[in-house]
Amino acid sequence: MSTTRRTLLKLGGVPAAVGLAGCATATGINPVVPPVAKAIQVPDQVRATPATMGAAPGTQFNPREKPTYVPQTNDPLGFSIADNLFWSDIMMEHAMFIAHLMPGPELDGPRRQAEEFQRMFARHLEQARGIRPDNYVSFNRASIDLAKRISDFKKTMGEQQAAGKIRSLVWPLFFTHTAREADRYARRLELYNRRQIELDRREVVEFWSATMGEHSAFIAHLLDPDEKLLIEQASRLEKAFRQPALRDVRGDDVMKAAQEVLDFKTVGERGIYAGKIKSIISPPIASHVRREAVRFIDELKRTQPG
Repeated sequence: MSTTRRTLLKLGGVPAAVGLAGCATATGINPVVPPVAKAIQVPDQVRATPATMGAAPGTQFNPREKPTYVPQTNDPLGFSIADNLFWSDIMMEHAMFIAHLMPGPELDGPRRQAEEFQRMFARHLEQARGIRPDNYVSFNRASIDLAKRISDFKKTMGEQQAAGKIRSLVWPLFFTHTAREADRYARRLELYNRRQIELDRREVVEFWSATMGEHSAFIAHLLDPDEKLLIEQASRLEKAFRQPALRDVRGDDVMKAAQEVLDFKTVGERGIYAGKIKSIISPPIASHVRREAVRFIDELKRTQPG
């Protein structure tokens, strides 16, 4: 089937880009696609993958096929395996993105630091397949150290970028955003080492709403100015997720909002891969933000009663 801009996805002859005109949604916008279950022809893109001992790390997949690892078992070991497989990969990609956005000889120093973090997390990710009941605590300690080190690097770079001390192509907000993810990664592992795995719904909603809102803002600014509809949709998603009231709404409404942003990212990723969306968004970035939305939904489900 040939892909046109009007048919990034096609479902039973209905172009997905038409949306759901007139339907009320959690964020108040008409999503780019119908609900995920109907819209996504490649279900692995929106499906979480239970993390098992010895699971293949993300480095063994191309970005579009990377699994989104989630805990298979409800215990510190299961959560440790999943978080190390998922977040070490995310940290590695952050370092790669930062390195790519630091061109020129004047940025040789910070670029090399970012590249070294990319290599360190790639090695750590490969080692994560060896997590076992007798070593997960020590592995978590090593992960915590790495996460704190890259967080410090991001915070320093963000401060220097904001002050004009470096002139990279990385937004200060991107440094802040990615440092916050590193900090949460470390905090969660510290809890697992104390045998605490519970997720607090308010914390989950606050963390992921900030993340999804900032993703939407990044997307809006990386789309070609001619992509007016997609820019408008990304901006509306940003506004919705930045509403403080979202953390207090009913669980179903937050889940609807999470599904909407996943729909938007999944179709956007497919359009970018197909060369049908004009942007400066690379396929790895499109995959990265989509996988984080899958993780958001998984954590929301784990905070629901029953």
